[in-house]
Amino acid sequence: MGEQQVFSSTQLVAMYLGKLRDIAAKELKSGVCDVVIAVPGWYTEVQRRALLDAAQIAGLNCLRLINDTAAVALGYGITKTDLPSEEENPRHVVFVDIGHSNMSASVAAFQKGKLTMKSVAFNRHLGGRDIDYALVQYFAEEFKGKYKIDVLSNQKARFRLAAGCEKLKKVLSANAEAPLNVESIMNDVDASSKLKRDAYEGLIAHVLEGIEGPIRQALEESGLTPDQIDSIELVGGSTRIPAVRQRIAACFPGKTLSNTLNQDEAVARGATFACAMLSPVF
Repeated sequence: MGEQQVFSSTQLVAMYLGKLRDIAAKELKSGVCDVVIAVPGWYTEVQRRALLDAAQIAGLNCLRLINDTAAVALGYGITKTDLPSEEENPRHVVFVDIGHSNMSASVAAFQKGKLTMKSVAFNRHLGGRDIDYALVQYFAEEFKGKYKIDVLSNQKARFRLAAGCEKLKKVLSANAEAPLNVESIMNDVDASSKLKRDAYEGLIAHVLEGIEGPIRQALEESGLTPDQIDSIELVGGSTRIPAVRQRIAACFPGKTLSNTLNQDEAVARGATFACAMLSPVF
């Protein structure tokens, strides 16, 4: 209404959940009431309660919160028909989830009708946005010399450059070189450049270095060796980057990485299964 307002983070999350509720209701052509919400495993009790409050404000009946690592494992277990029976040795699966802002590595044991989470480890500040940020800094520096503009001093220009860098990152996942074009980035300057994959991997080396730690920690806490792992499942958009996959593969010599889950929807799908089990509506 053109007035200044101050909202708490809980209220803002409630608005966000309300928007998701409306989108879902429109698609389903019916109301949405029961939900299960997935949260990062490192969320504290205070953060979890705040999220439950937000769901309540949005008029949603949150049946439970589920850790995102457990949601991924649940989605995997439910859709697999070839799991070992209770008399046999369980199947050990490592899930590596690298998303936009954080990464997790978890080890789960599966038998028919049974899921045991063995261990979970996190890096709360490693994800796609760190890779985007490294690219933004690199090109901002280049454009200073090339076009005499300081992109980082202007919010709008920075946002445009970040969007361009994200696109470039995706192209480099499949190609050895990629162009970057940002029209009228600031002061009516059309900026363009390009980047080779080798240079790109050099720029993000500091991000890649953080990947192995959580994986090794999760393995250690599960009490299993890499040889005892039957499958390594990758989740999250950032696991599409070849350099990221190489770092993950280095922890499991001689094993192939697997993508049987939908990388973008695995967590949401697992939460959906949990909701279907708990909700009397389904």
